[in-house]
Amino acid sequence: MRDRVAVIVVAVAFGVLHLHAVFQGIANLVALPSFYAQLGISAYTPWWLLVLGIAIPPIAFVGALLLGRGRILTHRVALLAVSLATVNALVLSAGSLAPILLAFAAGS
Repeated sequence: MRDRVAVIVVAVAFGVLHLHAVFQGIANLVALPSFYAQLGISAYTPWWLLVLGIAIPPIAFVGALLLGRGRILTHRVALLAVSLATVNALVLSAGSLAPILLAFAAGS
């Protein structure tokens, strides 16, 4: 019983941390198109990158939960931590990739 409660607490804690990345993706989806419209480059909005910013965090979280099923708590925590690190690395790299994509699209 105590182990099940610990698993739920860990899953909820990492779920909240993954949810933060989802909120960042939603904020980017809302703010970036209007920012590009103000700059007059709304035709170059990287929609696929914005959608991935929302879709990847829950996919990674669920994947880590599924991979952790039947394992001890420390393995579950390690899988969820790797998932969170991967999601945050993708969020940061997407933020740095957007200007490169914009320059490439504007140049062609």
